[in-house]
Amino acid sequence: MKRRLFLLCALVLGAVPSLTVAQTLTKCSVGQAVVDREGKSGRIVSADSSNLCQVKYPDGQVYGWIYWNLRPDVAAGAPAQSGKPLDPAPTAPVPLPTILRPGPSTHTLVYRAGPLGHVVLTASVNGAPVRFLVDTGASTVALSAADARAVGINPSALVFDRTTTTANGLVRVAPIILREIRIEQLSVENVPAVVDANLSGSLLGMSFLSRLKSFEMREGALTFSW
Repeated sequence: MKRRLFLLCALVLGAVPSLTVAQTLTKCSVGQAVVDREGKSGRIVSADSSNLCQVKYPDGQVYGWIYWNLRPDVAAGAPAQSGKPLDPAPTAPVPLPTILRPGPSTHTLVYRAGPLGHVVLTASVNGAPVRFLVDTGASTVALSAADARAVGINPSALVFDRTTTTANGLVRVAPIILREIRIEQLSVENVPAVVDANLSGSLLGMSFLSRLKSFEMREGALTFSW
């Protein structure tokens, strides 16, 4: 009886998943070995202020991932502690395409950048057309006051209780949730956003872009995949 009880306990303990393996990153640490959401192992070689970790893979390719889509590679171990990572970051900035969750996709949209290098597109927000400037440096979708009214948001219901840093310094914004943002066949629901009364035009930021399978800016063309 005791032997059966011991074996049962061993089976139960063996079935418990490892919390260490399942843990996601809380920041980008250069030199850390990681596993991405596709199950591929690599090492972080650089990071930027928009929460993107540039991960280098054994085949030499480098992709950008938001840190919460990565977990430590327990098998490879932690970052080197000698002050010199096993796979050192480049000493000079390397122009890399911005790619999240790379992989094949059957659904893509491509937009050409304008003469100034910006991508401007029209999306349907809560059923109303809104002209957006795509901004990968913006942490969230931001609507101008005029566009917020156009998509059915009551100005008197807005509470400007948050601050954000812009080119003009700190500004107050009102947090909202957009029921849907649709770009042609692409639809994303319940998108966090803000209303910024200081904007003359709306910005399509990372709270929308990070919901895609991937997006890439290369040779003057922006590609969405989902």
